[in-house]
Amino acid sequence: MKKTRNYLAVLFTLICVIALGLYIGGEFLGMDIAVLSDVSDQTLFIIQTASILLSLAVVPLSLKLFSLQKVKADLLERKAEALKKWGTLRLLMLGVILIGNTLLYYMLGYEPAFGYLAVITALVMPFVVPTMKRCEAETSANEANEE
Repeated sequence: MKKTRNYLAVLFTLICVIALGLYIGGEFLGMDIAVLSDVSDQTLFIIQTASILLSLAVVPLSLKLFSLQKVKADLLERKAEALKKWGTLRLLMLGVILIGNTLLYYMLGYEPAFGYLAVITALVMPFVVPTMKRCEAETSANEANEE
């Protein structure tokens, strides 16, 4: 279980460092990656709509993921292996949304909608921090709930 927790902690940290690096680079170091700042209004609307819908679907799903019946059963049956699989999936779901929205914010020339979506996703990240207590609770506390 400890190896799984360490793996998930490294993945979590990597996602946060990448997002923070993009933020520091864009805000404080003057990194200019606004390569898409001259897109048409129609293209911008399509990108925003897709990003908003994807974020609205992925963020709640990632928080609810471990309470789905299939995932619960897998966590009870295979414990560490299942936690590594589903924990990685959950962190990658949030990480792709966080990093993607942060990148789009800077690539589209400080478009606020992407900044807001990145902030919302960043606020969700503390709810999925892979601590040892949380890892054990997600693989064993489920048994108590089912009895």
